[in-house]
Amino acid sequence: MQIDVLIETWSTILSDPADLYNTSRSVTEALKVLLLAAAIGLALAWKRLPVRVSSRLLIVLVVLTTLNYNRFGPRLLFDKVDTYDLYHYYLNAKYFDELGYYDLYPAAILADHQAGGPHFEEGSRYMAQDPSGHGIRPISHALARGRWVKQNQFTPERWEDFRYDALYLQREIRGFNDKIWRQMIQDHGYNGTPAWTTLARPVARVVPVESIKLLGFIDVALLLVAAGATHWAFGANAAGWLWIMLMTSYSTRWPTISWSYLRYDYLCALIVGMALVKKGRYLLGGVLTGYSASMRLFPAVWLYGPGMKGLFGLVKGTVHRQLLVLLGGFLLSVGTLQAVTLVGLGSEQVKVHFENMVDHNTADQLSSRRIGLALALPYVPGQSVPKYIEPARKKRVEEQKTLRYGLAAVLMLALGWGLRNARDEETYAFGFVPFFLLTTASYYYYVTRATLFIMHAADLSKLRNRVGLSWLLGLELLCFWSEVVYPGHRVFLIGNLAWGLTGYIVLMAVWFIAESLGSSSESAEAQATPQRAGARDADA
Repeated sequence: MQIDVLIETWSTILSDPADLYNTSRSVTEALKVLLLAAAIGLALAWKRLPVRVSSRLLIVLVVLTTLNYNRFGPRLLFDKVDTYDLYHYYLNAKYFDELGYYDLYPAAILADHQAGGPHFEEGSRYMAQDPSGHGIRPISHALARGRWVKQNQFTPERWEDFRYDALYLQREIRGFNDKIWRQMIQDHGYNGTPAWTTLARPVARVVPVESIKLLGFIDVALLLVAAGATHWAFGANAAGWLWIMLMTSYSTRWPTISWSYLRYDYLCALIVGMALVKKGRYLLGGVLTGYSASMRLFPAVWLYGPGMKGLFGLVKGTVHRQLLVLLGGFLLSVGTLQAVTLVGLGSEQVKVHFENMVDHNTADQLSSRRIGLALALPYVPGQSVPKYIEPARKKRVEEQKTLRYGLAAVLMLALGWGLRNARDEETYAFGFVPFFLLTTASYYYYVTRATLFIMHAADLSKLRNRVGLSWLLGLELLCFWSEVVYPGHRVFLIGNLAWGLTGYIVLMAVWFIAESLGSSSESAEAQATPQRAGARDADA
């Protein structure tokens, strides 16, 4: 029956291709299933095809996936913005001195009411934030808090500026409706790191709200830089596969590229950092990794692979000095950025952000948009599940902590041991593994699988890389198949995706262990050969 749904959708689309011009997201997501299936076929057949044929087919897929991502028209790229995201990351960054991490929603709700609102049906409650954490409170609480913020945190001039920008985003730019506005004010507020805020705040202040679309092209430029760095370090084919991933990933479904700003800066830094490691420029690679970690915190774990290689090297008496340089660049970057942040924002805001993140990642705050090993273990593949994560499942996530962290430790140690003889850029790519195993991050951060795509695509002569790339593409296909045939059933989607990623990690751990054992045997054989030859010479 699910296949019938897809076939019917494809038949409707292809019966009149002219209807694709500026089409809807649902249509392009159905087409992504076809495009990803074609990409999997190309990846698996790569070694058997003539080089000219495979490269040209790759270019065709790059073009088709780009057109499809942009919905076969100019509106997505040049006209649309994401008011939901910009309300948080433009508005709160611009007025961070007054709003801090707690007061975006109270100030926004007050501004709306003072302008004859509520403009949208807001419901009776919102998500409040204070030093005790996140909690649902009545709208009357928001209005009272908003009046306090206006009186004590804003000057009259700054309040009028904020009020204008907030109402412009809410009412003048198409994006909000009753449902989305209610959803937003019950979200978790502004979570930009202090370092990101320090960078984004002056940018937001320079660009007026009427020209806010211009900010979206920063991310477009950054992703082009990432693709260019991949081409420079890994070759044109790897850059092509990276771009296909960006254009077909479920994680780039939102924030839509060009609709917000500085939402892919950390990803660009990771990819360029990996390229620099490949080219032997470890200090700069560490600096870029440190930038990424400062902007989003979690990219610090991209040092997991190099760290494990270095650790196992020390056990054998080998010092990988280039990895120490990588670590030194990372520490230099993080230290510098944190110092600038402390001067610009003060230690209190750093403390508040840390406390917010701790509360945000507790089991009771989990949403059905999160992914991680934690969401795999309480899910049985194929079982009938509700659309959204329910309290009982959140409870099981909490109860399974010991099991989850124990399993994560085993997998990380196993893969780390397998990576001890791998190339440095390969070890770097696997920073995604602890990210998945140890955290419950929102699905859009899973675009960081890009480093794995690059690693596999860099050498498709290896069966391991053809299978690995196909597996990752298959998980993207699974996501869009799920969206088409089971729309909105997020527990089904994230549960199966989490198990698929767990399977990928197990497969890669086994494969790299086998490769490392093979390389160790070859090394021992190479060392033994001269000794045997010397013995024969002595006998003679």
